[in-house]
Amino acid sequence: MPLVHIHLLKGKTPKYIRNLRDGIHQALQNAWKIPSNDRFQLVSEYKKDHFHFDKTIWGVKRSDNLIAIYITSSPRTEAMKKKLYRELVKVLGESPKVRKEDIFVTIVTVGREDWSFGNGIAHLTLPSLTP
Repeated sequence: MPLVHIHLLKGKTPKYIRNLRDGIHQALQNAWKIPSNDRFQLVSEYKKDHFHFDKTIWGVKRSDNLIAIYITSSPRTEAMKKKLYRELVKVLGESPKVRKEDIFVTIVTVGREDWSFGNGIAHLTLPSLTP
């Protein structure tokens, strides 16, 4: 169950935001095989003076259309993470037409005991959900 935080400059249409959210979820399904109903996303929009990023570090030329995607997840392999990065570029490039240079991703890994989906229960530690 990934928790996805999506950060971008203000000014995008509701349709753009919806396509962005749908695309990120599709990329997660493609790369990590998460279920279709495993969807927890938070979108934050910022005024220009509250959203600063370097436009050229690491040889990547970013624009003001940068999308910063922070994913909190239980552990994934390096190969799975790299596959997700590729899927995000592919899917978001199709809709809502985000340039690959404008997709910034970070994944924060937490343990299975670090998730409670409600009711004060660490759901991923339940015997029925452990591998």
